[in-house]
Amino acid sequence: MNEKIISSNPGQAVAVLIITPQGIPLIRDPKKPSPVYWKAPGGRGSGAESAEEVALREIREEIGIKLKKEDLSAIYREDKGSHILTMFRADLPALPQLKTRGDEGEEIKVFLPKDIMSMPDFFSNHRAIYGKIIGNL
Repeated sequence: MNEKIISSNPGQAVAVLIITPQGIPLIRDPKKPSPVYWKAPGGRGSGAESAEEVALREIREEIGIKLKKEDLSAIYREDKGSHILTMFRADLPALPQLKTRGDEGEEIKVFLPKDIMSMPDFFSNHRAIYGKIIGNL
């Protein structure tokens, strides 16, 4: 029998804007098809992970920072049908040591807020949500 199983718990997808006095870490994945964009670290969850659990795991895997749930502030949430997208903000007093590359080879670089909004290769979906925050820093 070919039955489509519809989950009552849609998956989670997250992006986390990490703000530090030294700048904002962004990632880009050179293995993705062109164009390759700089974006806030994040990704998709697996199983029954909460948005916060996905954010904490993705930040650790992609840039090497160990955050706590209390560090995260949800600033945007949207039901995309197949998943729930949650965008977080995390304000840190100093930039922790970052990985040189993410677990899947992502490039990591720290940018000044004033430079991010003028970058032509900053992911447009993140620009739309994070633009007001970055523009006020």
